[in-house]
Amino acid sequence: MILSPAELQWVTERMKIYDIKYQESYFEILDHVLTAIETKRDKGDARDISVVFQDVVDTDFGGYSGIEALAVKQENIFNKYVGGAFKTIFRGYLNWGVLAFTIVASGLAYTLPNNKVIHSVFFIAIFLLAFSPLMYAFVLISRKVTSVKGKKSLLKGRLISQTYLPGMLLNGIIYLPVLFQGGDDTNGFKMMQHWPLPALMVILIFFAVLNLSSITLCNQVLKKRG
Repeated sequence: MILSPAELQWVTERMKIYDIKYQESYFEILDHVLTAIETKRDKGDARDISVVFQDVVDTDFGGYSGIEALAVKQENIFNKYVGGAFKTIFRGYLNWGVLAFTIVASGLAYTLPNNKVIHSVFFIAIFLLAFSPLMYAFVLISRKVTSVKGKKSLLKGRLISQTYLPGMLLNGIIYLPVLFQGGDDTNGFKMMQHWPLPALMVILIFFAVLNLSSITLCNQVLKKRG
């Protein structure tokens, strides 16, 4: 039995008392609650919507704490899905073809002029590969995900976090040697300018794979979301 507009509005407003941070979890749990209420009405339960709502929450969802625990569970499931999907995509790109290409490209890097210009070109390319997935995700999500007032987007937050991973790794590659050897932050860039070109080629290809994996993940997750 379909609820009346007034009843739908009441349930929607009532659900806001629960501490559900993310809009995706909020709408999914709201849908479950509405379905359970409609099922009771189909069975002849004509009590006031407030009574039926509380009965459903207590019986089917374990009360206030049960609703919030379900929200956390859904968040964990989504985070696990995104993390697992990224690992699968990343492993798919790490094949023998990529390994062979990396070996050949690293060998060819020996033939390049070992000067500051070439090092700068490598660094700029690595930087773009590391941070462009974050920008790609931000633009794509901004176009396709509508935010709800008072709620965060789990999808947006998780994808932004995941696509920032290459940038975090690049920061680690640049600055970790500084922590062991001492010096200010600029030393990380200075040290990178003296890295062998074959090593920079390997790093470049690695970040190219991370880049492709991150962008593929964004497209896959948003396509599944519909």
